[in-house]
Parts: sequence; structure tokens; C-alpha cells
Amino acid sequence: MPSSIAVIRMSGPQSLSIISECFEKPASIAHRKAVHGKLFYHWNEIDDIVLIFYSAPESYTGEDMVEIFSHGNPIIIKKIIDLLIRRGARFAEPGEFTRRAFQNGKLDLTAAEAINRIVKARGDWEISAALSQMHGSLRQKINSLRESLILMKADVESGIDFSEEDIQFLSNDDAILRMQHIHNSLSEILDRCRIGEKISHGIDIPIVGRPNVGKSSILNLILNAERAIVSEIPGTTRDLIRETVQFAGYHVNLFDTAGIGIPGCEIERLGIDLTRKKIDDASILILVIDVSADSTNSDKEILASSREKSCIVLGNKVDLIPENRRKAHLTLLENELSVQILPFSAKTGEGLAILEKKVGEMLISQLPEQRNFFFADQIMIKSLADAKQKACSIQKLFSRGEPPEIISFELQSLIDLLHEITGEITSEDVLNSIFNRFCIGK
Repeated sequence: MPSSIAVIRMSGPQSLSIISECFEKPASIAHRKAVHGKLFYHWNEIDDIVLIFYSAPESYTGEDMVEIFSHGNPIIIKKIIDLLIRRGARFAEPGEFTRRAFQNGKLDLTAAEAINRIVKARGDWEISAALSQMHGSLRQKINSLRESLILMKADVESGIDFSEEDIQFLSNDDAILRMQHIHNSLSEILDRCRIGEKISHGIDIPIVGRPNVGKSSILNLILNAERAIVSEIPGTTRDLIRETVQFAGYHVNLFDTAGIGIPGCEIERLGIDLTRKKIDDASILILVIDVSADSTNSDKEILASSREKSCIVLGNKVDLIPENRRKAHLTLLENELSVQILPFSAKTGEGLAILEKKVGEMLISQLPEQRNFFFADQIMIKSLADAKQKACSIQKLFSRGEPPEIISFELQSLIDLLHEITGEITSEDVLNSIFNRFCIGK
């Protein structure tokens, strides 16, 4: 797709020599200096470019690196890339720039994961948290715990060396308290990583109600697009329709669901079963009732199943009620159903701004540490869970008064687990698993 400007990056020890062969002013190339000039292939001008050279190790990858800013016409971009490849470069693999940065000590795995999330983030809070992690928020917590464990291991081993001197470097009571603190810290980090994982996939909010109350019309109104089929015929929606939106800066998966009522066929019954499961799994619901009609047993059943959820009850089709009767009618319904009803109209848009505000408030109340969650892939999360379990086991060893040699060995195992999280100890398979999820060019 054409653009005003394209950025082409090249990293490796031959970067400077490759670009010098085809840039009109090679002598002007200097570290971190933007240089304007022409790019040639066999005396044929390809484009006017701006060139920046980064000398190792002061670059993103830690290697010599070149950034070429050209015009964004795809024909020009292809010519430049072809030229660089003819001179000895090759296409980068997914995540290869960041992988080289990791291997050259420019960042650890927690920062690499954060960079990947910045690129893929679909919500404001994701970007904020990922930037914080990129700058070391998770790494600092892991390193602090690791340093505490190294000191504890040194105290335990000193007790072994001076066992005949009757010198106690670390009492069991103190060790138990310190291990409890480490266990609690790992538990907190793990919880924050799981919140980050949940937020990055989006928070599921189903729109539920009996058939023909306007669920699909409400989804279309929120999206400002005709995404779901709308019909006067009850039971039009028989499957889950998922769409992504943002509320209060959070990435949210809205689901239009099958209406809950008496199924007219097997397909409709399966759709209702999916809706019930979605209600069970979700922590926030948008429940729709038709205030232009009398309440039904289906309305009451759905309300009963959502009593323990954060639930917004939309009184849709309020536009069909005469203005002078609206307040009394809604009060009567609220008393009958024992809920607060938000007057709403999918036709006119009445109540939409209040709905968006209420959903945002619910998200913030359910995620009070929204600025402090972390991002971790499944490998990191497993290592954290293993580390938490290991910390609990070591605490029990101290409680039972086990020999210090055994405790020292287990402490080193826990230290190694923390090394795996930041990447000091990492297998090639783990690195492939992490960086293959990156986009090409990052």
C-alpha cells in the first residue's frame, strides 16, 4: 500500500559497507547523523533518501545498523530492498531484530515481550503497561527477588562452612519470613501477568436477553456499522457474533448472542446453550429487555442467572413509550424486576453515552491495578508458577529444619527459574517460540 514515507532497516556487521556502495555520499555517513542523498544502482537513481547509521553497540540490535527513509511507493521500496539483497543482505525473520537485541544484551526477555505487545496493543492501558515493562518494571521485580535469594543462599552455605563454630547466619524463623515474602511477591507478579494476558486478548462482554429485544441492533449501534443481521423475526441470531471495541481504553470483545427463550429448532437450542455458557464465563454483562412490552419469565430467568455478575440492564425500545408515560412505566418495571434500568434506544441512540461510561467504570473497578499489570507468554507464566511453587516448598524445608545442603540446592533451582524468566538461561527452542510470534521487521 502506498505511503508518504517508508522505513527500511538493515542490521549486521556488513551494513555500513553495503549501504556505502550505493549511496552517493558515503563519506558523509556518521553515527546517529541523518544524511540526505541519492541511492543508486549502476548509476541509475532509485530515490532521494534520508539515511541514519548506528554504530555498534549503540543501536537497537547492538550491531551496526542502517535506517533508510525513502518515499513510500511500493515500486521504490522493492527496488531498494532488491538492491540491498544483491549487495549481500537478506530478509529478516520474524522478530529477528529484537532477537539480536536480546542476544547482544540490549534487553531481556521481559522487555522483548513488552515490545511485541506495544506493536500488537489494541487498548490504551496495554500500551501504557507495555511501555513501563519495556523500561524494566517486570525485570526490576524479578532481579530484586533473585538478589534476595542469592543472599539467602550465601547465608545458608556460610552456615555449612562454619557448622562447627556454632555461628548462625540465618535463623529458621527469619528464613521462613523471607521465603513467605518471596512467595507472596511471585504470586503478585503471576497474578499481574495473568491480568495482562486477559486484557491483551480482550475482556469478553456478552449482550444477552430474550429473542427480539434488540441485541443485534445495539451491537450495530455501538460499532456504528451493520455487523449483525436485524429482523423482526425472533431467533435471527443463532450463533455468537464477536466484535472488538474500546471502552475506557480497554480492548473489549462484545458478543451478540442468541436470544434465550423456547428454541424453535435444534440449531436455535445450541445457540441458546452457547449464550448460557457465555453468561457463566463473563464477569460483565449487558442485559437487554424490551421496555415497550411486558416482562416475561425469560427476562426474570436471565436476571436471576446474572445476579452475581456486574450487569447493566438496558431498557431498549424506550422510544416506543410516550414521553408522558415513560418514567412511571420504567419505575413499575424496575420494582417488578428489582433492578435499575438504563433507558435505551437502539433506534435513536439514547443512552449510548451512559452505557459506554458505565462499562468503562465497571472495567476500571474490576481491574484496579490496570496500570501495573505485566505481559508474559505462556512459557514465562509457567516459569513463574513453578517458581511460586518452589518458594512454597523451600519455606516448608526451613519449617521442617531440613539439612542446609538440601535447602541450598533448592534455592539455586529457584534462582535458575528466575533466570529463565529474564532470559539469562534460555534454550534455543524457547527463543524460537518467543520471537516467532513477532512481526517481520521487528
